Amino acid sequence: MPGTDLRLEELNTYTGACPAPKDFAKHWKQVKEQIGALASSVSMDKLEMETEELEYYIITVKTWDGCLLKAKYICPSKPGLHPTVIQFHDYPQSSRSWLHLSRYGAIGYAVLAPDCRGQGGMSECGEAGKGPTACGPLFHGLDGEVEDLYLHRLYEDALLWTEVAKGLKKTDGVHMAVYGEGQGGALAIACAALYPEVEKCASQYPMLCDYKRIWEKDFSEGPYMGLFYYFKWQDPMHEKEQEIFDKLAYVDAKNFAPLLRNKVLIGIGLQDVNTPPSSQFALANGIACDNRCCVYPNHGHELNNFFENENLNFLIDQQAAFSVRSVLGLEQSDVSA
Repeated sequence: MPGTDLRLEELNTYTGACPAPKDFAKHWKQVKEQIGALASSVSMDKLEMETEELEYYIITVKTWDGCLLKAKYICPSKPGLHPTVIQFHDYPQSSRSWLHLSRYGAIGYAVLAPDCRGQGGMSECGEAGKGPTACGPLFHGLDGEVEDLYLHRLYEDALLWTEVAKGLKKTDGVHMAVYGEGQGGALAIACAALYPEVEKCASQYPMLCDYKRIWEKDFSEGPYMGLFYYFKWQDPMHEKEQEIFDKLAYVDAKNFAPLLRNKVLIGIGLQDVNTPPSSQFALANGIACDNRCCVYPNHGHELNNFFENENLNFLIDQQAAFSVRSVLGLEQSDVSA
């Protein structure tokens, strides 16, 4: 079988290179409690391209560090409550186009699509922690406290957007979903893990998982370049290696997996050269709730129409069972813990 990582039978049992911190759940519960109060400072600007079926908005919210975050929001024009999906984008991109996001209206969903801070969209960057930024913001803050990590702020922002979505007047709080690709897949997992209001979570080729494994696999290009160059330029003797990976464990998406209590859909491409498939399986194998993992032998970190179709079925409940399976002729494999 083609692939860039471990054999499939090894991937099906791989659980990661580093354990979660003992206080991981407590840490993020406290962060969530602090985030909740910020969702009241929300402004909505309605756009002129309203149609008979849909309304279009730009939503702005201010974070605790003064960063102005922005998101696209589209909701059905008809009154009443509507199921709502939060869609998180990949690194270092921006939220998808209005045309792309309008498709949720066809299945009766509202959609909130945030732009991550300091990346390709409308949001500001905000404060940053100690450390170099030569390779982009992703690993900024490694010389500070855990809370100073750019990645920590990224997760905080995702939780804030979940609070915002809950508070929108047309949101059906019983039928909320999160979806993300790459970096966004990790953010979706975190939000679903911490918010029982999120009914469904779909994550395509999730990044930000199992950093030690990524380091061991020598992923020194692409999104993880900043970690490689941190050690090369700031810690060439690796005297702080354990300290760094201990910090990163608090922003490791796989450590949110055991907290999930939702319906979960995961998509993994075995040709992914942006983030190791094994790191993604470390997340998938830690999920103990109802979940389904679609494994694509010939896909990488790319648009995958087959997974998008799976996600459509997932959202509209045509797929009744959430038993774990693979696609394209692979044997069924249990990715539950």
